[in-house]
Amino acid sequence: MFGINKAFIFAGYLLIVSCAGSGIPVSENTRAVNGSTNNITSIIWEPSPGAVADGNDGQLIVRASESINMLYAVHDNQGKQDLFMSKTKNIGDSFSGRVRVNSEKGEVSAHGENGPKLKQGKGRGIFAAWVGNRDIKFSRSMNFGKSFSPAIRVNDDEGKASQSFFTMEVAPDGTVYIAWLDGRHKKSGKPGTSSIYLARSFDQGKTFGKNIKIAADICPCCRPALAFGNNGEIFASWRHVYPDNERIIVVATSRDGGETWSDPVKTIETGWKINGCAHSGPAMKYLGEKLLITWYTGRNEKASLKFAFSYDKGQSFQIAEDLNGSILDANHPDIAVVGNEAWVIFQGRDPTENEGWGREGAWLVRINEEGKASDPVPLPSTGGSVAYPYLFPGNGGRVYATWTEIGDKGSNVVLCRGRIN
Repeated sequence: MFGINKAFIFAGYLLIVSCAGSGIPVSENTRAVNGSTNNITSIIWEPSPGAVADGNDGQLIVRASESINMLYAVHDNQGKQDLFMSKTKNIGDSFSGRVRVNSEKGEVSAHGENGPKLKQGKGRGIFAAWVGNRDIKFSRSMNFGKSFSPAIRVNDDEGKASQSFFTMEVAPDGTVYIAWLDGRHKKSGKPGTSSIYLARSFDQGKTFGKNIKIAADICPCCRPALAFGNNGEIFASWRHVYPDNERIIVVATSRDGGETWSDPVKTIETGWKINGCAHSGPAMKYLGEKLLITWYTGRNEKASLKFAFSYDKGQSFQIAEDLNGSILDANHPDIAVVGNEAWVIFQGRDPTENEGWGREGAWLVRINEEGKASDPVPLPSTGGSVAYPYLFPGNGGRVYATWTEIGDKGSNVVLCRGRIN
């Protein structure tokens, strides 16, 4: 276990308590979005998170029993990668029972935005997806993660184009959707761009159907996002490349199960002009009749996390205050739904530490049912620098955060556990 960064220990005992209409003053750790203040309750984080695996990009499935499956990538001595799954039955105190997920040894390419994905299907199904040998690969376990089926190739092109930077989600009806950035039609779009493709499985991952092209002219290294509405809508988001290299996060909508898609709608009118790729995709959830989306931008020479929401199912968007507040170098947001709130975790630097050049930490913002956001609050740290944090809701008021820490001896998956007070 690494040493503890004392500057973050107070986060383990964070108290942000307020009572609407009770006369109790609102904590200074809240702020206004659209002129209102978000009153949020306290989260008690374990003061000393720890490394739970040698590897990177840890993904969790938390069951009702609070047993947890963890998927992560590991480099071997030759620098090649494999995916492994391990389990815990003691809420993360220890993990055991490691099994390899990918069928072809050493084929995995997992790094940051191009990391593996793990999702719970209906019933006992566990679904894993990753990039292997420039293809999108998928495998499933129907025995609670004890073993995995032979991997199948999701993309159906016959050439040697690269498929990568993908996302996977399971719809309320159990359909598995995977969307990715595809290079099979590079010559038909703007130079240096990709297309976004979609594949669906209607049989719990046994097979995937014909690939569907959603759009072209996509920033080639910014992972897309998917979300589902209350009436069968599917939303897809990506960083679109407009003339003069203006890159804007957009959202397209399907109302026929992904067969056809609307034209993309801009989340913001003025984008980020850059002749290059940010390697940072959007995060998106549909919650309480609102479509919520956040993303990284370097526009106006400032790294920030934009936040927008739509009340009309992706036909138009309203921009709210940046989620990162005063936090510097904010990037790689992830959204989880906890109760009736959307919680956003991201990495960034404390402006009060070492003139803003301290190690990157994990930060949390909570967006309540009215769309009001809290100030970012830090999670406890091991003392290492946080990369690509993720948030996973548990049961009984528990939440789990994972991230990758890279040191001289390689990378580690770090787990930090919290309870809602």
